[in-house]
This record gives sequence, C-alpha cells and structure tokens, in this order.
Amino acid sequence: MSKNPLPSNRNMDYLRVQNAKTIESSVLDKGTVTATRLTRDSPGHGYVRQSVIEDAFMISVQLRDYCGQLWIDGRWIDFPIGRAGNFTLYDHKRETEADLQTAFDCVNLYIPRSALDALQHDLGAGRVETLNVAPGADTDDPVVRGLAHALIPAFEQPAQTSRLFLDHMGLALTSHMAIEYGEADASRLHHSGVLAPWQLRRAMELVDARSNGNLTLVELAGACGLSVSYFTRSFKRTTGMTPHRWLQKRNIEKVKDRMRKSGTSLAEISIACGFTDQSHMTRVFRRLIGTTPADWRRQIG
Repeated sequence: MSKNPLPSNRNMDYLRVQNAKTIESSVLDKGTVTATRLTRDSPGHGYVRQSVIEDAFMISVQLRDYCGQLWIDGRWIDFPIGRAGNFTLYDHKRETEADLQTAFDCVNLYIPRSALDALQHDLGAGRVETLNVAPGADTDDPVVRGLAHALIPAFEQPAQTSRLFLDHMGLALTSHMAIEYGEADASRLHHSGVLAPWQLRRAMELVDARSNGNLTLVELAGACGLSVSYFTRSFKRTTGMTPHRWLQKRNIEKVKDRMRKSGTSLAEISIACGFTDQSHMTRVFRRLIGTTPADWRRQIG
C-alpha cells in the first residue's frame, strides 16, 4: 500500500483558484520545485490561508498589478501593491493569511527545503537557513521575473516542454534565490571548467538518444561523473548553450537533414525528430531559423 503524501502547500489548493495550471521541476533529483499560474479576472476573491506550516518558500511573481491585505503570524503587514513583474516571498514556516481584493494573474513558485538542501550538497556550500526578503516586500528582481516569464509557454503546452528545460529552470531559480537571498556561498560557481572531450561526447550521445527531451540533468551529469550544477555550467562553457538549447538546435538540424534527403511529410518528420507534433516543430523551427519548415523546404528546392 502506498503512503499518503505529507500535507503541503505545493499544489496551491488553499488559494481556491479554478483552472490553475501547474508544472514541476526536479532540482538535483531530490526536491521538486512547483510552478503554478493562477488567474482571476474579477475582484473580490476573498480570504485565503495556507494549508499547513512547513519548511518551504513560495515566490509569487505578479503578471499584472495586484492589491490586497496580508497578515503574517496574525500581524497585519503593509502591502500597498504588488506590481507587475515584481515578486513577494512567503515563508511557509510562518502562518500566512490574505484577502485577495483585486483581479490577479501570477506565477507562484514553490521551493521546498529538500530543494535547497540538495543544492547546498551539490555546491558544497553552507546550509541556507532562510531567504532574506521582508514579509510583504514588493521585490524587483529581473532574474526571477525572467524565469517566471520563460515558464509561461510551458503552462499552455506542457506536453511540448522538455524535462531538460524544466530541470534547468528549477535549478536556476533555486540557485539564484539561495545565493542572492540565502547567503549561499557562490564561490564554486566561478571555478567550473569545460567538459573533457569524452564527457561532451557522452552527453551529446545521451541527448541524441533521447531527442524527445525525456532526459534529466541528473542523468546527464551522472554520465559525466559530475555534480549537476558543475555539469550545467561546464556544458554551457563548452558549447555556448544550455543542454536544453543544444537539444533544440540538434533536433532542428535533424529536421533540416531529413527535408534535404527525402520527401517525407512534415508531420512524420516532427515525430521522428523528437517533437510532439508538427505545430511544435514549426514553432521551434521558426524561433531558431526565422522561417517555417515548409518555407525552408521550398527555398532549398
């Protein structure tokens, strides 16, 4: 018989938002970072209270200006406005209550203690005791804002989002929060080198074999005998791009090669080259090449 999961605020049920969209990212195969997009177009959502007290943090990134009331451990917090693009940090070790007064659209990022501890072990850094952001503070952080916005397409098309991309996003978010707000030692981040030829070859063989993106950073790093954070930095120093971007470019090169050599339909090519369908392939192809596969095929005759 499987055990019931421990109570958690991870799924954001306590916010009572219908049609919430959630995606998950494994950080170093230990802690799962959850991202949820919550939207309400009308004011007056009302009172909410977190489900449980737990060792975790929630970063709420506003996609539109928001106003409401906030209480932490029963004490009213001055919270004049959450501006679009900024974030508010919530420490789930403290009891949080809110009156959600205006319409809202936000990306809520849940980071459990297990993710922070896994990062600390991977970096060999000291334990992150807390994230130092004042309760209710409306924080302008371009890195957090960029990560939240990068996840928006994944909420709409989760089947077309690779595991490598989600793992990279989760690792980037957790690392940034731990270093910028948790006083984690970042000195090791500046000492990664490039991958040895055999490591690069092994990583590329794995990515090639799993072209649908169903591959984790933990698997790639393990195949190279490296920690995840060290591997990720070294791969980018070696190739100039993240594993996820390299996978996309490699798959597009496969698409172009097949179009050069055969008259196979674009729908068949898309599946053979690791995409979920033709529309998925077309979006990635247009973003990287600047035109559609059909137009590119016509141009080469």
